[in-house]
This record gives sequence, C-alpha cells and structure tokens, in this order.
Amino acid sequence: MKKQLALFGLAVPLLAAPAIAQVPPTGREVMETHKMQDRTQDTEAEIRMTIISARGGTRERDIVMWTKTRSDDTQMQLIRFQSPADVEGTGFLSIENLGREDDNWLYLPALRKTRRIAGADKRDSFVGTDFSFEDLEPERLDSYEYRLAGSEIVEKSETWVVEATPTDPKKIEETAYGGRQLWIDKKNGVMRRSEFYGRDGTFLKRLNAEDVRPVPGTDKWRAYRLTMEDILGGSRTVLEISSYHIDEGVPEEYFTQRYLRRR
Repeated sequence: MKKQLALFGLAVPLLAAPAIAQVPPTGREVMETHKMQDRTQDTEAEIRMTIISARGGTRERDIVMWTKTRSDDTQMQLIRFQSPADVEGTGFLSIENLGREDDNWLYLPALRKTRRIAGADKRDSFVGTDFSFEDLEPERLDSYEYRLAGSEIVEKSETWVVEATPTDPKKIEETAYGGRQLWIDKKNGVMRRSEFYGRDGTFLKRLNAEDVRPVPGTDKWRAYRLTMEDILGGSRTVLEISSYHIDEGVPEEYFTQRYLRRR
C-alpha cells in the first residue's frame, strides 16, 4: 500500500505538468512577442502600391520606406513616393516621442508645402489610399488594453486572437477606432490579420498579411504582401514588398524635415 501511495504521489506532478505548460499567454504577452519580432535597429523596404477602387479601377505607386529605432525604443519612419511623376517626391515623416505628441509631417512637392498631421487629422486617408495616417503609427502597448480572445487558423497558421481597446485618454480622443481585433502568428509573432471597428462597433476595415517568410540573413519574419480593405466603401490598397533590408545602417539624417523635402 505504501509503495502504491508513493507511486501515486510521483504521478500527480507528472500529470499536472502538461496542464501548466499549456496555460495560454495573456493578450499583453502576445503583443509583447509581436513587438519584439517587429523591432529592428533600422529597416529599408521597397514597395509597389496598388490602389483599387470599388469599381475596379487601379492606380499604382512605387514607394520606399525607412525606419529607425532610437535608444529610448521610439521609432522614426520616412515614406517617400518614387513614381509616377504626379506623386514623385511626396513624403511622410513620423517621429515617435515619449511623454508628448508624436511629430508627423506630410510633404507635397507640387505645392512645395509641408503639412503637419496631428490630433484627429490622423484619421484622414494617407495620400488617397485605404490606410489612414493612424494606421502607419507603431503599436504603443501602453495605450491599449489587450485581451486574449482565443486562437484561430489563418492562412494555415495557428494564431492568437487579441482584442485591443484604447485606454490612453489622448488616444481615445484622436483615434477613429473603438477597438481592433488582431491575429498574431503563434510561431513567429507576425500579425496575420487585423480588423478595425468604429466607435459604434461598425466593422470598418480589414488588413490581411500574406506571403509571410523570413527575411534572408536575419531572424525576422515579414509579410511580403499586405492588403487593406475598406469594408464599407469596397476599395482596397495592396502593398507588395519586393525587398527588406534590415539593420544595414539607415542614416539618421533621413528622419529630418530637410531630408523630407529633398527630391
């Protein structure tokens, strides 16, 4: 009997161990993994943008995007349009700041004018696309409450489903969204899908990330095709990334208003 009890006592922790190992992460932990996967010292990406209207008409743009992470973990971003001629030189510069509002400028070469994007202006369409200026901002984890809502298969990949609700008062004031739902790949932390909902709960937009694969020579995974759909309007914008260059040394001078206006 004593031997049986001893064996039973050994079996209990062995049976309990798998249950402990299978405890799912919190929504915040999932997003921290995503943020870690997304973080680089710097990145350069070459992108073909296709804007598709509800009637099927198309417009194409070639753009280059640069990002750089500073020592305080904030991010700077420059997007510049290369072609066609009517948008060549158009640029968007975004500088994330701690403890104060981010700096965002849009340069329009045809007008030789730099426009500051602030407050509710972030809800505006980004240069006629289905992305808003707000959609281009880095994910600020402290501005949201994240709740794990379950798990689903997306494009044959297992993902965590996370509900994001803004909690920062300034973010609540400025955002067009009452909440988002995010699908984060369990294997690599890449965002595979994001759905955007209005303040009244209306389903507004969906972002799908496809062709997810590792960037050569790095431990980072990236989507090489992104599609933002306007659910109500019926239009969509497709980004096809031809190449990523990660941690190869993007110059600091790129992230200045002077360089923004350079053609």
